[in-house]
Amino acid sequence: MEDSKQNPGQPLSPEQVASIAGGDGTSCPTTVTVSGNPSLVTGGATPTDALISIYDGFVDLTSHVMERLIGAVKQ
Repeated sequence: MEDSKQNPGQPLSPEQVASIAGGDGTSCPTTVTVSGNPSLVTGGATPTDALISIYDGFVDLTSHVMERLIGAVKQ
């Protein structure tokens, strides 16, 4: 039987590991700028309103998909 192990490559330095893991701040931006209408982005005036809006969207989507599947099965 053949040995199917992949070449492990070179070991990473602690600096490389920190960079990959995002621990040194160079891998990902620390701030994100969103342009446009803030109420469309957040879904409401507060973070709680935004979460409620997202939840309601998931419920609507799930209901729509279930109705389509049930309709397809009945035909």
